[in-house]
Parts: sequence; structure tokens; C-alpha cells
Amino acid sequence: MMGNQPFDDDDEVDTEDGVDIGDGLAAFDDIFDVPAPHADPELDPLAPDFGIPEQAPGEPLFTVTNPPGTVTVSALLDGRIHRIELSPEATAEADSEAQLAAEIVVIADLAHQQARSAQFSYVLEGMQDHGHDAAETRDFLTRSVGLPSPEQADAARAQIFATRYAGDHE
Repeated sequence: MMGNQPFDDDDEVDTEDGVDIGDGLAAFDDIFDVPAPHADPELDPLAPDFGIPEQAPGEPLFTVTNPPGTVTVSALLDGRIHRIELSPEATAEADSEAQLAAEIVVIADLAHQQARSAQFSYVLEGMQDHGHDAAETRDFLTRSVGLPSPEQADAARAQIFATRYAGDHE
């Protein structure tokens, strides 16, 4: 009797074409070159990168340091945090890890705002070069896009420094 046999998922080998389906994708190893994973994830271009965001050569960094000089945060142009540097005094001056973490978050937010305000300036200049009205473009970038102007970023920094560090350093 000729015909198709009913499917049986317990079969290890498809006898019609000789492909072993019990090993899943391993059956294709003879057909395709599958690179072995690198022992060192630093050398594996497909490994997830949870480290420092890549900085292109010549890409500007926007750096903010708190007035005591204990926490410095640098951000890339898109606002991503690139680097956090702590002075040796950072842990000594902080009363707790939570206080140090809060300080890092405050300074990182200021670096983020500074970087995004540079985006604002870059886009504003480009739009003006193409004949767009400066006032309308500023309004669009602030309200619709959510970019802070350099003046807004400077004001936020001045306000944080004046209130958070009042009387600490002159």
C-alpha cells in the first residue's frame, strides 16, 4: 500500500530523507557553518554588552561634577550616561550608600540634561540653516520633542547646586 504514513512525533529519524530530527538544528551543522561562541565575551561581537556605551572618536562628552568634586558624570550627545567617576573622598563624605547613590543620580540627571540641551542647540541651528523660524523651532523642540534648551539646563544646574550645596563650598 503506497501513501503517506501518519506523523509520529516519537520517530527519531525521518526515513524518507535521512535527516535526524531528534537533534533539532544540529541536523543543519553539515550544511551551514555555525561559529562556536567565544570563550571571552569581550571578543564575541554578538555578545550582549552591558558595559560602558560606545563613544565614537570625536563624539563630544558632557560632563558635570558636583561642587565638592566627589562625583563626576559624563553623558554622550544622546543623553546616555557614558562614565561615572568617584573621587576617593566620595565614600568617606557620604553617610551611606543610599546618600552616595542619590548624589550620583542627581549629577547624572544634570549631565543628561546638559547633553540633551546640546541636541537642542544642534537641531535649532540646523533648522535655522534651512530657513525655519527660531522661535517656532525652539517651542517645538521644547514642547513636542522634550529637549531642554541650554538656558533651561543651565538654570536646572544652578538651582540644584544652589539648593543642594548651599553653604558647602564657595
